[in-house]
Amino acid sequence: MKILYELSWLWETLGIALVAAAVCVACATLICKAAKKKFNKKVLAVIGAAAFVGAILAIILIARTPMPIE
Repeated sequence: MKILYELSWLWETLGIALVAAAVCVACATLICKAAKKKFNKKVLAVIGAAAFVGAILAIILIARTPMPIE
């Protein structure tokens, strides 16, 4: 049970990254519909994968930044 508690940060990180990727894919879909262009599912998959990796990198960078002491 201790190992699950220690890995809780991993599940939170993956959840945040998945939500960010879903938002990016939804925005890309809405932009394509507004421009009245057909959207390719492969392109949306690439956008989702790039958003997922970008969110993971952003979380890592934010986690490495020390908080200021007041």
